[in-house]
Amino acid sequence: MNKLNKKGQTLIMFVILIPLLIMMLALVVDVSYMTNEKIKLDSTTKTIIKEMFDNRFDNDMEDKIYNLYKKNKINYENVKIDKKEEYLKIKNYYEIDSIFGKIIGLKKYKIKTSIKGYKEKNKIKVIKE
Repeated sequence: MNKLNKKGQTLIMFVILIPLLIMMLALVVDVSYMTNEKIKLDSTTKTIIKEMFDNRFDNDMEDKIYNLYKKNKINYENVKIDKKEEYLKIKNYYEIDSIFGKIIGLKKYKIKTSIKGYKEKNKIKVIKE
């Protein structure tokens, strides 16, 4: 009888821990998705700034920036461009839908970046703010 009791305890512990394990795996998937989107936004913004400095700030710079975001499938509705003689600063943010976070009440994740580029000794410097 004692042996059956231990098997029952193990089964109950397993049943209790399964939802926790599933939630942890779902959180890992969501955080990975969010991190991937953040890296994509940052690297695209850095590339855009370098490209704009190479082209010496054309008149249609804003259209080029929007087109590059569009080409990389990044939302560009909230892009703020601060263009001065000595630097170019781009801020962008958007929300992505959560995959599994809806289970715990996280419906969307906000992805944002602020990157500034400037020339120093004929080299383009790009820094994250």
